[in-house]
Amino acid sequence: GDAARVAAGRAVFEDPAVGCAGCHAGPRLTNNENHDVGTDGAYQVPSLVDVAARGPWMHDGRARTLRDAVLLGEGHGAARHLDAERLADLLRYLESL
Repeated sequence: GDAARVAAGRAVFEDPAVGCAGCHAGPRLTNNENHDVGTDGAYQVPSLVDVAARGPWMHDGRARTLRDAVLLGEGHGAARHLDAERLADLLRYLESL
């Protein structure tokens, strides 16, 4: 069911090889540091609390969907290398936050 998919997405999020939780960490899911993820400069890592309700995403709104935001930027983790199922699970998890 959906709860299982959300749990699978959390596992993807927390996988060090994917790299989400390294920056999106702690109770607010941010390390409050500035990073350049390949979007023309270093910007503060945003909290992911209620992230699904806060689009468009990225500092300039260039990501029109949460999927676009996750896949954007060479320095933005390794989500762009996920297969379709793991990416869908990750998005389900983010939408649950």
